[in-house]
Amino acid sequence: MGIKGKIAILTVNILICVASVLLTYFFMSSWGVFIRAAFYAIAGIGVAVSLITFFWNKLAILKTAFVLLIVAVIVLAAFIIISEVGHLNDYENDEDKINGLVKIISDTGAWGMVVYVLIQVLQVVILPLPAVVCYVPGTIIWGAPIATLLASIGVIIGSVIAYFIGRMWGKKAVIWIAGKETTEKYSAYFGKRGKGIFVIMQILPFFPDDILCMVAGLTSMNFAYFMVVMCTVRPAIISIYCFLGSGDIIPFSGWGIYVWVAIFVVCIALAVLSFKYQDKFEAWLVSKFFRKKKGEVSVPVEQQKIELPPEYAANNGVSEEKEQKNDPVNPPPDINKKG
Repeated sequence: MGIKGKIAILTVNILICVASVLLTYFFMSSWGVFIRAAFYAIAGIGVAVSLITFFWNKLAILKTAFVLLIVAVIVLAAFIIISEVGHLNDYENDEDKINGLVKIISDTGAWGMVVYVLIQVLQVVILPLPAVVCYVPGTIIWGAPIATLLASIGVIIGSVIAYFIGRMWGKKAVIWIAGKETTEKYSAYFGKRGKGIFVIMQILPFFPDDILCMVAGLTSMNFAYFMVVMCTVRPAIISIYCFLGSGDIIPFSGWGIYVWVAIFVVCIALAVLSFKYQDKFEAWLVSKFFRKKKGEVSVPVEQQKIELPPEYAANNGVSEEKEQKNDPVNPPPDINKKG
């Protein structure tokens, strides 16, 4: 993407943040300071992240910020509309407002559950939302067991869609979504002895689950293995979020407040460390799975031959031979040239 495209995304991000601030100021005055401060903080963080990633040339993060800001302003608009239609502004405090909001959603019955599942599908495929934002609201509305089941169904469906985006539409589609560098890096990881590292990356919170699923569709990883991993790992992780978010294990009052503050601080610290040291951590993790066997020549992971499914070349519309022919750095040998 050229500089004009980056400037356009940056401009839109800043305009979305400004719109969020104005909506909060004019239409959220009946809500408490904490709720309004949260929306102001999201707008401020959005501006800061957009500017930093723009000047650091982190296009993938800039695009992600764009999607997250769109989601944030939609949530804010939903808050405002539901507050007006559901007469939530008539309640005296935020706790009563939230209880009224939960009742409105729970009264929708099966339709509310369907929408919740669709949100989980979208957060895997196109909306890179934080797990807490996706799972905890369902826990508050329906309880941890039902929220775990609904979220697991949505996440598994979304993961399957992401897998077949890579398998059916090929490398060009995944590069358009994730970027060339990210796509090639994870393709190299999964291309050889990569099943184990795929499972580890699904468990750890530092890796982009949606992109990993798309890249898995590019490699020789068969669908049966992919489904086994999704149906075992993802529900287990979702259940942890849902049951912790229910407040039954760690209450949202008394001593639990201090624990939640500590968890929040640890999560922020891990997020900062993962952003700063993720490449080093990935290199260490990959080294554990790509150890040289006896008599095997050591080859850097990014240079290893990736085993691809038969439909890969057709989906990409470009053969490896043609790519090599157009590569100015590593052109194919000229067999007609005399030595």
